[in-house]
Amino acid sequence: MRKQTKVILSLSVSCLLVIGLTWLSKSSSVQSQSKSKPEADGQNGIERINAKARSVKGPDKKSIQDLTDEVMNQYGWEEAPATVRESVRDRLSRAEEKYHNGNRKGVSEIDVARAVNALAVKFQAPEYAKTSPSEVREIRGRLLPYLPDFIGRGPVQNGKTKVKKAHSAIEDMSPVEAAYVAMTVLHQKVYNPEFQLTQDERKAVWFDKHARTPRSAGNAYSQPTTGPTARQQEMEEVLGRAASTITQQDAASLPNKVLDTLGIER
Repeated sequence: MRKQTKVILSLSVSCLLVIGLTWLSKSSSVQSQSKSKPEADGQNGIERINAKARSVKGPDKKSIQDLTDEVMNQYGWEEAPATVRESVRDRLSRAEEKYHNGNRKGVSEIDVARAVNALAVKFQAPEYAKTSPSEVREIRGRLLPYLPDFIGRGPVQNGKTKVKKAHSAIEDMSPVEAAYVAMTVLHQKVYNPEFQLTQDERKAVWFDKHARTPRSAGNAYSQPTTGPTARQQEMEEVLGRAASTITQQDAASLPNKVLDTLGIER
């Protein structure tokens, strides 16, 4: 398989190009590709995304493209073949403009969960690689303090966020936010043990956390580790197997299929 095909696949699953993982914070426990080494402007990846999102004052093409580029670059899309990269960038930017123009609705957490789960099924990943709308919301909630001008912001017109019904801003995402959240969820599913849980395991963790009398003195799935866990290693094996078996044509079409599942028009 050509190197470019492997790049497209790894970008679509948002994992294989990740090097030097860090915690977004010790308390939030969301591992982030975006909190990278600060650049010349002194900002790390999270800060740059938030700054670019804050610059979006409405359906302005330039500021929206800048935000889209920043989001994609945080997950290594500058390494993708130009035709694939530009196709994804154009789709996201056009949809984002329509969103701020009021000409399209937002993307739901259900859609993000569906896109992630479709990839898990396609690559025959373990059950814990699948997600749910509630887990997507949890990850967004943990990102919100660090990306207040991006996560759940809602449409922006004339520099002001459009007034929306209660809770709808956090439930719906702009197209670019949805793409970023989907990549972040995928990232957690490969590298973060806290999110490498089946739905039954998540329920057990919730019960132990909230029950008056926990069933155990902690949960084995959420305990800190000093090295790669078995599930992290298994997920890397899943990606390695996928990279060695997927066809070039299938790999090249995968990013657009993910956007299709998110409901982002071609």
